Amino acid sequence: MWTIILAMERIPIAQVLEAKLLDFSDVQVISVADYVKAASIACSRKAQMVLFEIAEWGEYDADYCLFQCARLRSEAPDCGIILLCPETDESSVAAAVHARLDGIIDDFVFYDASTDFLVSKLLLGRRA
Repeated sequence: MWTIILAMERIPIAQVLEAKLLDFSDVQVISVADYVKAASIACSRKAQMVLFEIAEWGEYDADYCLFQCARLRSEAPDCGIILLCPETDESSVAAAVHARLDGIIDDFVFYDASTDFLVSKLLLGRRA
């Protein structure tokens, strides 16, 4: 079973991703709005992939998300981590690039990516 955690505030997007991912019989999707719980659930469920969304406002900014990503990376080093990033926020983009180069995340995707592209990243984004 391929377990994917969606840590997202954009519930409609999470619902679309979940519906598309559930077309695959060997995929389990867990949507979580609380990012601290997302990392804990990913560890307890031995998730293969987590998508963290950097929120455009509120507490789940790039620093907060990357803190949770680093925590998850240390607790579950084999779990893939993808960051969903607002392409218009230069500091978030820079933080995502640095996190990728530092190995904190495996990849990042911009908000304007299609849901089909996100699904492919979540399914094929296994760590090399």
